[in-house]
Amino acid sequence: MAKRIIYDTRDLENASAEMLKGVNRALVAAAFKIRDEMRDEFRKSQGQYKYATSDYYKMSEGIMVGKLDNGSIKIHALGHKENDGTWKARFFVGGTVYRKNNKGNKGYIKSNSAIDNGMKNADNILNNFIKNAIDK
Repeated sequence: MAKRIIYDTRDLENASAEMLKGVNRALVAAAFKIRDEMRDEFRKSQGQYKYATSDYYKMSEGIMVGKLDNGSIKIHALGHKENDGTWKARFFVGGTVYRKNNKGNKGYIKSNSAIDNGMKNADNILNNFIKNAIDK
């Protein structure tokens, strides 16, 4: 039997409902594992910012997992809807442009590569979680 890498649960059209449910659970579990690795990378990068405060660790919670939708799930750095400060993570992950006004230079926020660094092992994590779900 040839092995096939599954990138999306839509690739399992002929699978049983129970197997599909297991793969969906594995997909969500893998997303949370990858999110945790991204958060760790975000926390480790605090040293690249000269004026980072203790709120920087709290901002890592702004890296979140979306909802499972038609066999796919997103990991994003948009933060919570509440005004808890996690929404600021989007500025660090994406970086900002250089800003200045009449009173002087405001500077910029250097982009953080936590998302990219956290994705380095994502394929292996996803494949392992799905392989375990299919093997059961």
